[in-house]
Amino acid sequence: MDKFKPVIYTLTVLSLLPGCVTREYAGDNTPVVQNDATNDDIALTRISLALGYLKMGNTTQAKANLEKARRFAPKLVQVYTAFAHYYETVGEQELAVEAYEQALSLDPDDADTLNNYGVFLCRQERLAEAEQEFLKAIAVPSYLQVAQSYENLALCHLKADNFNQAEQYIEKAIQHNPSRAAVILQMVELQYAKGDYRQAQAYLQQFEKAVRRFSAEALALAFKLYRKQGKNTVAKNYAVMLVKMFPTSWQAKQYLVNELAQIPADELALRYRQSEQGRASANKPVVVLSPDNKQADNKPRQLALTGAAEPKKQAGVNKASGQKPSGRASQPQTTITIPVHVVESGDSLFSISKKYNIFMRSIQRWNNLKESSILRVGDVIYLSNPNKAAKS
Repeated sequence: MDKFKPVIYTLTVLSLLPGCVTREYAGDNTPVVQNDATNDDIALTRISLALGYLKMGNTTQAKANLEKARRFAPKLVQVYTAFAHYYETVGEQELAVEAYEQALSLDPDDADTLNNYGVFLCRQERLAEAEQEFLKAIAVPSYLQVAQSYENLALCHLKADNFNQAEQYIEKAIQHNPSRAAVILQMVELQYAKGDYRQAQAYLQQFEKAVRRFSAEALALAFKLYRKQGKNTVAKNYAVMLVKMFPTSWQAKQYLVNELAQIPADELALRYRQSEQGRASANKPVVVLSPDNKQADNKPRQLALTGAAEPKKQAGVNKASGQKPSGRASQPQTTITIPVHVVESGDSLFSISKKYNIFMRSIQRWNNLKESSILRVGDVIYLSNPNKAAKS
């Protein structure tokens, strides 16, 4: 589920027609209709229509209205942020980037646009660029949605399994809006995933003070949290509330079937453990046993690719054998070395890319891997392009 919080431009449209006013002039009862709507107002109405069509899946009408909006107000920032949203929806990511850049060229300090651009970049797994845009938005003095941007930053880092950074940004979001229940619940889930159940319980109590109505997700998390601490009576109370308040929810059904054996917070906990194992593995020096019993350093291992070098002329007698060289020149072998990583327990594509500071997509391309590919202990992962190395 996409939990990111873009700022959506919504308009209250009382009529599809531009605002107008009727006046009568002295000595003449003929009403004169005078348009009092500016081009920006008309463009904003078109944007509102476009977003409505886009939500319904009518992309043709959505784009048509956006084009009309651009004709009325070619320098209106909202026109290009709406175009960016449209392009992202239809899968034209490069055009979405161009639209965001066009919007920011008109107003570099438009915090809503900066926040939305950050959300977009995070969805594209461009974490560093996304973080930069979020922080630019937060730095705008007049920006009112600071907590929302910090929350987006946290979600972006969580997506990349950067748990410590995510925790710091969630704390910032709570500081800026202590009553924002959704952010506090996110912290409860994060502390649960990290195994800090006492801290998670403290945030749960803060959440209960801030929330107006419980959700099935929150009750399920509370049940698991108290169950983990052995507080079964309290846990049971939350379970009863869950079944009574949300009898048709997935959480209530799972409780009746298996007492919520696995909830999203448990999946997050698994990712956290794998991340910690990956960090420990990255910090652990690789020891390669060799005849002289020397230790290898913690650098990428080298895989040797052997090929024929250019023939070289030989003259005279081979001293080792005492024989004359044959008429056909020998082809000495040239060795091309490629850095590789040997998969260890707990490794993932992300941890490997982070360890060697290489884009994960590059590793996938060099090794013909997909995001769903399973790494097994002992697998050899290329850390550079083997095809280029072989050609050089």
